[in-house]
Amino acid sequence: MNLTRMFSIKKSGLLMGLFLAVMAFCWSPGSLRAGEAEDYYKFYSYYHSKWEIVEETEGKKETIKAECYGTAGGCNIYADKRETSIWGYDPKTKQWTGVGHMKDGTRYTMTISRPQGPKFKAGMVLTFKGTIRHADGKISYVTGRQTVVDENTLRDVITGTDQDGKAIPKVVRTFKRIK
Repeated sequence: MNLTRMFSIKKSGLLMGLFLAVMAFCWSPGSLRAGEAEDYYKFYSYYHSKWEIVEETEGKKETIKAECYGTAGGCNIYADKRETSIWGYDPKTKQWTGVGHMKDGTRYTMTISRPQGPKFKAGMVLTFKGTIRHADGKISYVTGRQTVVDENTLRDVITGTDQDGKAIPKVVRTFKRIK
C-alpha cells in the first residue's frame, strides 16, 4: 500500500474520531441542562425593558429610571442610578440568582422563586430572598414579594431584619414599563 494513501486514511480516521467525540460531548446530559438555563432566561426576559420605579420608604418617595437587558450568555443585567446587578441561572440550586453592587459600595446576593407557567401573568407572585452586605459592615437579610399587576406593572414589597434580628424599614416599589 502506498505510504501517502495509508497516512491519508489514518488522518481521515483520526478526524472522524475527533468529530464523533465532539458530537458525543454535544449530546451529553450536560447539554440538556443548558436547555433548562435557556428556559429560565426566556422566562426572566420579562424584565428586559426600561422601567420607571416609584420607591416608598418610611414616608419618603423617590422615582428612578432603570433598564434591564439580556446578554448573549443568557444573563440579565439591571442598572439604575444606584445599582448594577447581573442575574442568571444557577445550575446547582436550579434558581435564577443575582449579585449586585450599589453606588455606595453595598453588595448583595439574591435568588428569585420560579412560579409555575411559561410566562409572567397578572397575580403571579415571585419571592426574592437574599443578603445585603452594607458598605459600613452591617448585614441585612431580606425577602421581597413581587406581584405582577399586569404585563407592564410590578409591585414589590421588601421586608427583612438586620444582623441583630431587628426589623429594617419596609420598602415598597412600583415598577412601570416605559414603552
